Amino acid sequence: MTPTAEIRRTGFKPPERLLRGLDARVQRWVGAYRRRDAALRPLREAVDQAVTMASSVQPLTDGQLRHRLEELHAAIRRGGRDADAQLAPALAALREAATRCTGLSPFPVQLLGAAALSRGLLIEMATGEGKTITAGIAAVLAGWTGQPCHVITVNDYLVERDAAWIRPLYEFCGLRVGCVTGPMAPAERRAAYACDITYVTNKEVLADFIRDRLQLGPLKSPTRRLLQSVLRPGAPQAPGVVQRGLHTAIVDEADSVLIDEAV
Repeated sequence: MTPTAEIRRTGFKPPERLLRGLDARVQRWVGAYRRRDAALRPLREAVDQAVTMASSVQPLTDGQLRHRLEELHAAIRRGGRDADAQLAPALAALREAATRCTGLSPFPVQLLGAAALSRGLLIEMATGEGKTITAGIAAVLAGWTGQPCHVITVNDYLVERDAAWIRPLYEFCGLRVGCVTGPMAPAERRAAYACDITYVTNKEVLADFIRDRLQLGPLKSPTRRLLQSVLRPGAPQAPGVVQRGLHTAIVDEADSVLIDEAV
């Protein structure tokens, strides 16, 4: 595990203080500027390109499509400008993969939603517009980076249902998916969190994060763990810990999870 990944394993970013007065007004102006329609233009262009590329992707055999996905996986894993340039080809290939694996062909608006999620934006979709497949495509893009991706929803039923329904797409894209529910033992949770993509409720992911920090005791500090790895190379660094870190979260029903049920 790299030092950065080790820091993310138990670290978290403290919430920013609420701004007041002139600072709050400037923040609202900045938010309005970022929400303007022009800010979505690059994403809309990428989706248009992806739809245009459909004619070159559809004739591919399953083996050829998997090879294309592996190439995109490698490019996104490398990161940087190369990854940004691969957004449109990735959306085109993932659209075809989703069609073959689920029997449903994502609409351009779903591709736009997935692209927006992959850029850290909040999106709103009505019931029936296909949130599960939109989140699934975004989760593939996040999983391809090699960092943990958690798809967070409101109850165990949705966790198991959505993970089972979208699993064929993830496996076709070379990713492993797991789910964490309330009754699971620590060993089962550890195996689920070890997957590229993990479906989990907001309450379970928070409880496991807190339990991991309590389990580590003084070693919850990544600096101490790294120091111990140098001084005692053979000693276990994180015994009993189930999560491998918090990196990307795709939150379903964000208003409920982040406001109504927020701790």
